[in-house]
Amino acid sequence: MDKKQLRKSMIQKRLALDTESYQQSCLKIQKQLEELKAFQEAQSIALYMSYRHEVDTRALMAKYFGKKEIFVPKCVGDDLVFYKIESFDDVAKGYFGVDEPITNITRNINDIDFVVVPLLMFDDQRNRVGYGRGFYDRALKNYPHTTCGIAFSFQHIKDTEPHSLDVPLDMIITDEKIY
Repeated sequence: MDKKQLRKSMIQKRLALDTESYQQSCLKIQKQLEELKAFQEAQSIALYMSYRHEVDTRALMAKYFGKKEIFVPKCVGDDLVFYKIESFDDVAKGYFGVDEPITNITRNINDIDFVVVPLLMFDDQRNRVGYGRGFYDRALKNYPHTTCGIAFSFQHIKDTEPHSLDVPLDMIITDEKIY
């Protein structure tokens, strides 16, 4: 199966999760993420706006509004720009139907302490497969802090066949283990 077919298949698996399994898995992942020293020490974190049964990030945002600076990405041309949000009133539907920030406060990704990255698939070397546009790989190319992918355990595959421009993550947390 090529990456395009694998992406489609993985999205279907994710969408097929029943509500209870989805919520329980998301809670396990969130708890493990919150226990990370790098997350606890971070004053600023970047989180994606979860969409179409991606691991939920909204509960995490809601919990940390006012406690940490929260930044969410917006696609601007071929780049991700990270905007500060202080509540869900600061986002609206945008690119691909994903909620995006509508605020004006931006920060260079290299100045954000901890970045949570979405993914469709990953391997043991913490290589990720995203949606295929390379936004995160470009953004994380020289990122100096901790990157963490969050995913369901079924998103693990043997080999992502990484491209030379792909940027492996520092860690990936699933509902079953941390890679």
